[in-house]
Amino acid sequence: MAATDKFEKATLMSFYYVIKEGAPYAPLDEVTYNKIKAKPKTYKVPQVTAKTKTKPAFTAEEALSQKMAKSMLSEYPAMDYNKWYLGILRGAAELNEYLDYSEGHKDTCWLYGHFGSGAGLSRVSELPSAESTDILDFVWNSFTTEMKDVFDRKKDSWNTADVYMVKKASVGEIRKGIKKALCIGHRHDSELEKIGWCLGISEVNTYMSELIQAKKLLPLSLKQATPNADIKITPNNLKSDPDGVEGLTGSIDGALSDKLKIVNLDGERRFKGNSLRFTCEFEQGNVGFKYIYESKVSSNEAHATEPRDKVWDRQKSKYVQAFARNGAIPAPKMADLVEKFTKKNINDDIPMNRKLNKREQEYWIGRIEFLSKGFNGIRVDIGTPEIDGQSKTIKEFITEAAIIDGARPHARKAKTQYEDAQLANFDCLFRSKLRSFRYIDMIYEASNENPSQLGELLASIYFYSAKINFKKDQLSGPFIKVQ
Repeated sequence: MAATDKFEKATLMSFYYVIKEGAPYAPLDEVTYNKIKAKPKTYKVPQVTAKTKTKPAFTAEEALSQKMAKSMLSEYPAMDYNKWYLGILRGAAELNEYLDYSEGHKDTCWLYGHFGSGAGLSRVSELPSAESTDILDFVWNSFTTEMKDVFDRKKDSWNTADVYMVKKASVGEIRKGIKKALCIGHRHDSELEKIGWCLGISEVNTYMSELIQAKKLLPLSLKQATPNADIKITPNNLKSDPDGVEGLTGSIDGALSDKLKIVNLDGERRFKGNSLRFTCEFEQGNVGFKYIYESKVSSNEAHATEPRDKVWDRQKSKYVQAFARNGAIPAPKMADLVEKFTKKNINDDIPMNRKLNKREQEYWIGRIEFLSKGFNGIRVDIGTPEIDGQSKTIKEFITEAAIIDGARPHARKAKTQYEDAQLANFDCLFRSKLRSFRYIDMIYEASNENPSQLGELLASIYFYSAKINFKKDQLSGPFIKVQ
């Protein structure tokens, strides 16, 4: 089981204890926590005692805190005290306040669920079956195959909620409401099928938004807490607003960093620093967002682009990198952005099944030479182009990288100095490097127009990664982010 899955289950148990049982917000001391962590399944919580002259009182609050920690650690045995436990409790306290409950208040009207448990794949063992629900699984599984295809059959591309809560009294009502909402998508006219599917999804989203606002259903997207940063409870996608890209401004802080350096590591050639990274911000009116952009190698055809928020550290009095990533941009969305701003396909001049020809090499030499000089007040840091410790011009770098690419085992081998190297993954790394310069080209084209174009691009990257709708025709479902 992945650590993320365990974190989600442990967090759900903290919600259960704080909201249903009235567990206190204050964490256990680290010594006690580690005693429980050593044997969470068999640890016995001490009995509540009255205070005597020889024996201090063990209160009901202390017992409840230990029960909660025991339950959380049973779901996530490796849960670190500082890295996870303290942040999870802060999130539980904040959610309790969001529901207008005070510390110690008990509310037994909620059911709790972890996405995937509806299929029996991700059951929360510490959660009593009478207190569990599969309602969000039910919603997703009620979508037709065609509706799921709109999101590449990935639940997270529709709704990023990890865990969820629902009012016990509302379960039957919600099941009927979802079925009713989906009826609008049941079209038979072949020309209207796609429209029908989208209308059905949109109707479900609207209905769920109403439930969230009424606090009957809480789809919760969880992010690891950053120490000394405030926890925020933020509802997203609750309504379809007009396009949210009007009046946006954006800027790049520092340089776009994408180094041209190939090293030989134990006979295998790699790019040293194959990610494109930069810090940026965008604003709309008085609302601003700061984040760190990073695109990493994913496959020959695509990147994994995962922004990370910059948050205010109260102790250091400055912005720091958030612990949790914002989420990954779906590859088709990233391709759409590239095409919109560059008028090129994301992999134009990047052949997938052969080495670069002369024309393609010349294209990338010219484009990188141009971009590396910087543009519109934005710096581009490629470092000193280098292969195996030897400095190269950009032209030499691309030319020789193409030769290395041509020597990869699955291609026809050339008699070169590189043919003995282990190059099984070099084709993927090389294409990733070229694609990252296409992303820089995208930023160039956006910044070349006006500040609002760059703002739109930076906002699109951020909101696509977070699955937050900012245009009226987008179909990501409503959720509440705990971050």
